[in-house]
Amino acid sequence: MSEVVKQSELLNQTVLDQGSMQEVGQVEVLWMYPKVHRVLGFICKSGWLGKRKTAFNLEQLEAIGSDGVLVNSEPVETDAEKVKQLETLVGCEVWTDSGDQVGKIVDYLFDLRTGEIQHYLYVSDGWGGIVGSVYLLPPNYILRYGSRRAMVPKESVESFAVYRGGVQERFSKVKDLLSDENVQVRQEVRSLAEIAREKARRLKEKARSITEQAYEFVEDIALDETEPYVAPVSEPAPWDDWEDEPPKKKPKQEVKPPQTSSSPAADVWDDDDWD
Repeated sequence: MSEVVKQSELLNQTVLDQGSMQEVGQVEVLWMYPKVHRVLGFICKSGWLGKRKTAFNLEQLEAIGSDGVLVNSEPVETDAEKVKQLETLVGCEVWTDSGDQVGKIVDYLFDLRTGEIQHYLYVSDGWGGIVGSVYLLPPNYILRYGSRRAMVPKESVESFAVYRGGVQERFSKVKDLLSDENVQVRQEVRSLAEIAREKARRLKEKARSITEQAYEFVEDIALDETEPYVAPVSEPAPWDDWEDEPPKKKPKQEVKPPQTSSSPAADVWDDDDWD
């Protein structure tokens, strides 16, 4: 299974001999052949101020870790002058065939087993892309190149895919990039779930508080309705004496004239009764 890595992740890595586990030096630069877009090996620096230069073929690279690389055989001696003559497209400006500057190549991705460069990474200047964003440049789109510039077709610029949003991020491998993105997505989903649970908890507490207030309000109303009613003591209202119907007039008694008779009825007026 092929493993795609980014060349910048190898720079300044500690180089260890797998057999003796002795430190050989540090990776100074990758040795590439731009005409065929392939990595052939790397240059290791060691000694005082890194003046000693040794070259490793890609086949000698046994493993890459987060803190260093392992090699399986001895390197070949070289010198600084030969190292300076090594060609690279890193640092080259990207121009279109119509004379527009698109950006600048800052890195590339290559197959660790075969050395084949799969994509160059360039930072956009804003023409045909977003300023500061990193785009994938397939090697077959490079029409020609020199020591400072590479040319691409104008119509292809807008079709280049975005690699990542900023040049400050670092990923050791493309598969690690995908893994990190998955971890980040899971963390964001977990964070959103926690926020949702917190909001649900607050809404539940608020609903409970509103329910309790409603119960208290209903209980207060119930108590008010069950309290005995005591009518106030006061004088009757003036209209209390009014009757619905006017009082009926009593029939006048017929006054009869006194009767004169010698009957014992005269005893009624006996003077003795006034004693």
